Amino acid sequence: MKSTIWLTGRYQTQATNRLNLFLFGVALNVNIFGSAVADNAPDIEAFSINELMQMEVSSASRKSQTVSDTAAAAFVISQEDIRRSGATSIPDALRLAPGLEVAQINASVWAVTARGFNSRYANKLLVLMDGRSVYTPLFSGVFWDLQDTLMEDIERIEVIRGPGAVMWGANAVNGVINIITKKAKDTQGNLFVAGGGNQERGFAGYRHGGRIGDDGSYRVYAKTFERDTFVNAAGDRLHDDWRSVQGGFRIDDRISNDSRYTIQGDVYRKTIGNTVTPQTVLPPFNREFSFDDHADGANLLARWEGNFSDGSEFMLQGYYDRVAFSAAALSDSQDMVDIDFQHRLHPNADHDLMWGASYRFIHSTTVNTSAIAFTPNSLGYHNGSVFVQDDITLIDNTLRLTLGTKLEESHFGNTQVQPNARLMWTPDQVHSVWASVSRASRTPARGEAQANVGLGGVPTGLPAPFDQIQVIAQPDPNLRAEKIFAAEIGYRTQWTEKFSTDITAFSNHYSDLVMFRRGELVGLTQSLIWSNSQQDFTTRGIEIASEWHVLDWMRFSGNYSHLKMEIPQDPLNPDIAGLSPRHRGSLRWQMDLPEKIKLDFTLRHVGRLHSNSQAVPAYTTFDARLAYEPYNGVEFAVIGQNLFSPSHPEYKDSSALSLPSSAVEVPRSIYGKLSWRF
Repeated sequence: MKSTIWLTGRYQTQATNRLNLFLFGVALNVNIFGSAVADNAPDIEAFSINELMQMEVSSASRKSQTVSDTAAAAFVISQEDIRRSGATSIPDALRLAPGLEVAQINASVWAVTARGFNSRYANKLLVLMDGRSVYTPLFSGVFWDLQDTLMEDIERIEVIRGPGAVMWGANAVNGVINIITKKAKDTQGNLFVAGGGNQERGFAGYRHGGRIGDDGSYRVYAKTFERDTFVNAAGDRLHDDWRSVQGGFRIDDRISNDSRYTIQGDVYRKTIGNTVTPQTVLPPFNREFSFDDHADGANLLARWEGNFSDGSEFMLQGYYDRVAFSAAALSDSQDMVDIDFQHRLHPNADHDLMWGASYRFIHSTTVNTSAIAFTPNSLGYHNGSVFVQDDITLIDNTLRLTLGTKLEESHFGNTQVQPNARLMWTPDQVHSVWASVSRASRTPARGEAQANVGLGGVPTGLPAPFDQIQVIAQPDPNLRAEKIFAAEIGYRTQWTEKFSTDITAFSNHYSDLVMFRRGELVGLTQSLIWSNSQQDFTTRGIEIASEWHVLDWMRFSGNYSHLKMEIPQDPLNPDIAGLSPRHRGSLRWQMDLPEKIKLDFTLRHVGRLHSNSQAVPAYTTFDARLAYEPYNGVEFAVIGQNLFSPSHPEYKDSSALSLPSSAVEVPRSIYGKLSWRF
């Protein structure tokens, strides 16, 4: 490409050298500006156990609550957690949450879900960025390589495990993730970050924030990065490098004393290396070629919130989101317009009532290939919903009942009714028990209802040209929505001022899951047709998270998750239970040492994936971060990731058909980072 952003070969080396010279120059001159720097990062002692329990969470009920007062399995990843973890991407940061399955497939692709059914396009987890859905209706799931922002601008990531359909609608089946960025008033001044290493070839970001009049604030940012390829089991480099340039803005201001508005947006361009195996019934079957996928996108969101004259609260939000990508197998351009309104009122002292309505229009146009073909290739369609929820106080400050339901009409899957009931018991200030029953739905993806997809070849053992059978997935336009009935119970306690525990147990019962049934074998082509399973599926599990502030300068935090999937035997879908590990756990050790030195260690263990298509062994990883702050606002950090081994596999990019797939391994990564606030 003509753009100098995508540098390769000797030009990449020149760019790296220039970045190193620039960082060296910044280090030499840092004492000139150090006295003018503010906005220090908080220390461990700034966060007590009580303050962590009182952290704000709004994704469970669309209103501000504390974690300890939320009748759901809620976990908050703070900005301090993200910074001290050394995470360079949103999926990496999500590894900090209990109950989430985060597995990296290659340099730019992840499999992320909650409570089972993981895959590259895991379709039972709704993901939002500042309330804007990034769940793609094309194949369901999330294109994680397109979801990014300046990591330092994230205020918190709220992770709600379990159904959230009343508030957020279909597809919030096993959980909701809401990535919430900071208000513009909290990002005043300037921030510059840069660094690089063996996998992080080079990255840089800049943000500037300022004032608008007496009450308004704004910020603008830009960032770019280039990440190296991953390796195969033999240690050979693959063609999966990842390059990105992105920018955006946010404005917060008041319209009056009773109302305020937010306008924000982003624009980006991504280039992602890919290795493609053509799906064909003619030899050679397994010839691969390298190809760069390209994606361009932009979004614009406006939010107006305030109070009516009767004291009730309202929020009106609208956004436009466009993404266009081109790949060897499929190209698509998608436009989405979403309008959402909610109204919160208090009919009396014992009721906190909220209702709302939303409308979404989606238009998608694909460029079909021999590998993936949509019929029709261009489609515009509508979704709409209304919801109501009431928080009822049964005993003041002790017992609260929440009842709610959502009625949703979608183009695929027809009308869905999604109710829930939650009970919160708080006998005192340090103990709380909650329980819930919920029903949620996952509407079929456009790919399941309208696309023919080449899945690959299965060896026959016969001589050529009959040595492989091509497998093709065929759509069903009459698919019903998947359904879940979930029961959960949770317990939170603050044992002492320095130790707390959060425990959740759940049982999920699924019906009408969209799976394959065998179609006709015509020549060397076997069709598999998407259809609703006639069998029911059950998953059960327990999730535990604890915090222990040993000393004012030392903190331990850990979590453990156990998942049991009861899946009926199905020869066409044999691997579903084996796509998620039964056991996962992590332990973090954070220390604030003298002379403004911070040291962080993270130990993670993930159980094996025993499906035939995965066969990924259990692995244990170790990350470390050492940071030094010579002046207020200036921090140098060295981060090591996956230090226990040169590389390890986490997830194979294959379907649940046990078709052959190439193993990609996550290599050890070491990089340095400069953060400068001025």
